[in-house]
Amino acid sequence: MSDSKISALPAVAATADADLLPIVQGSGPAATTRRASLAQLRGGLFADRAVHVRDFGAVGDGVANDAPAIQAAIDALAAAGGGVVEFGPRRYRLAGPVVADGVTIRLQGAGYTEGPGPADGTWLVVDGTGFTPFTFTGANARGSAVRDLAVYQVHAAAQVPGWAPTNYDFVFRIQDCLGAVEFDNVFLCAINRGIWCDNSGRLTIERLRGQVFTTGVEIDRAFDTCRIEHAHFWPFAAPDDDVVRWQQLNTDAIVCRRVDGIFIDDVFALGARSVLRFASSASGITQKFYVGNLYADFALNGIWVEGNGTSGQIANATVQCELFNGAAAPLPGSHGLRIDANNTRIQVGNLRIDDAESNSVRINGVGNRLDVFAFRAEFFNRLNDGSAAIHVSNVALGTPNAVFLGSAALLSNGNGGPLANAGTNGHVSAGAPAGRLDRPGLALGGEATGLFAPAANEIAAVAGGVEVLRAGATGNVTIGAANGLHGLGVTTPAASVNRLVASGAAAGGTPGLAAQGSDANLAINLAAKGTGMIRLQTRGGSAVEVDALSTPTNRILLRGNASGGAPRVEAAGGDTNVALDLRAKGTAPVAVSMPLQLPAYTVATLPSPLTFTRCIAFVSDGTANKRLAVSDGVAWRWPDGNVVG
Repeated sequence: MSDSKISALPAVAATADADLLPIVQGSGPAATTRRASLAQLRGGLFADRAVHVRDFGAVGDGVANDAPAIQAAIDALAAAGGGVVEFGPRRYRLAGPVVADGVTIRLQGAGYTEGPGPADGTWLVVDGTGFTPFTFTGANARGSAVRDLAVYQVHAAAQVPGWAPTNYDFVFRIQDCLGAVEFDNVFLCAINRGIWCDNSGRLTIERLRGQVFTTGVEIDRAFDTCRIEHAHFWPFAAPDDDVVRWQQLNTDAIVCRRVDGIFIDDVFALGARSVLRFASSASGITQKFYVGNLYADFALNGIWVEGNGTSGQIANATVQCELFNGAAAPLPGSHGLRIDANNTRIQVGNLRIDDAESNSVRINGVGNRLDVFAFRAEFFNRLNDGSAAIHVSNVALGTPNAVFLGSAALLSNGNGGPLANAGTNGHVSAGAPAGRLDRPGLALGGEATGLFAPAANEIAAVAGGVEVLRAGATGNVTIGAANGLHGLGVTTPAASVNRLVASGAAAGGTPGLAAQGSDANLAINLAAKGTGMIRLQTRGGSAVEVDALSTPTNRILLRGNASGGAPRVEAAGGDTNVALDLRAKGTAPVAVSMPLQLPAYTVATLPSPLTFTRCIAFVSDGTANKRLAVSDGVAWRWPDGNVVG
């Protein structure tokens, strides 16, 4: 056979793979004829190209079992170092498992038409239980993907009250891949369990749609960030009341167990026991999750936290808890956000919950903290039993639960239910930083007016940058300027049981200042400082002033009396005998406006004149001008100077 002249080659009617064919490379004098076989040409042409399942025997009629053909295509790619398995717009029935073990492949469909069952595009149909249709496993399966196809499972049970789905296993299992597997534009139509991922971080799911009955996505042992975006669960296949109501009590759309730093965004689900369920496993819990936008419709629990120590953030969440097609009746036992765990830390930016049967938010367990910037509850307390929009369980032992609101809650149509429940040591409150005098931590109407914490155990009120009140944990209160410059102070001693109460009065009444406490008899002390005096003022001036000549040992007592008795002014003190000294100012006399009544004695009962020097007494048994007796310090004498005797 000539290498230089094509004309020298014999003519043939047909060629085989073993035949040598001429190929001319170049032109003119430089043209060279080369030889190649059809097998060589086909191998070169199809090298590194995708494989199609029909090339390995797949029928795609929805009747034949195409699982062996799909497995053969994957095995062929495994020998070639991975690649793309293409599916045409057909229905491929899977009656056995397909495994991608240690090979990176892409299952590439031809798209699909959303609907209640197989239609146009690529559909994988499963009608038998006891196996997993697709499994990705082994470290070399990292980077595998599933794209642009739909999966359908057959459920033969009649759609009547008590309906339950056929107990199919997960459609896709990602097991021990240690890294990323991707799902993009996948439709789960009438699927019992969708995607399981274990010991394989960086799972990525985008544009996942469908109707799932038990679990949509479940992840455990994901030690690197996973992502779920644009998920839409809706009753595409079976909008029957009995089906969706079964889902409301049994379906968990997304379940996270030991998952580190997952990103979830743009998720919608209609009809679920929970849309986001943060549970646990022997490997741990979910920490530092981030949820962008979530809408849970007809859900028993929009967000359900079960794993102790779960932590994460939610930007925006809306939950509606009605019974599906139940004439606006609430789903029994429903809550928008429910925590059945201990020591969780959940932060929510905007949270709206509608139609919860009792509590929109319910926090059980111990030591939980929930922070919500903006909270709205519509149509809660539907049983009209006084249920609160936020229920915080009492903690007998351990750290109480706490809810902090960044703004005032918006409550509507709650049948008068309160924001938070009573009878609990947990609390619902707003928190603010300590701030400073000119920029208080909690501002009220202006930057320089509000509340701040000048010290660890003190709180102060500021008006226009000026401190007007301070209260400390010891019970001391100052009012009317900064502490130390204040106009009024209140000091509470330790174990105080008695107190001073100032009370106002209505028109026509009299304001009061009274002592109250547990003791039966209480005095009131009114003390001036140093040598200062106490003044009682009326009509614009001082009417009474109280002072002491020196450190008082003896004092004046003013005593009232009952009806028929006379009030008294008397001397009291530490001395055995204390005189009562009444003095006018200057040369003015001491005047009385009524006759002055003298003590009455008989001649025989007059006291010692030595004790009552310059005193006057009335003598009842004296005669004529002998009725008054005056003591000169030695004897009692009649007005004429004679000694009484």
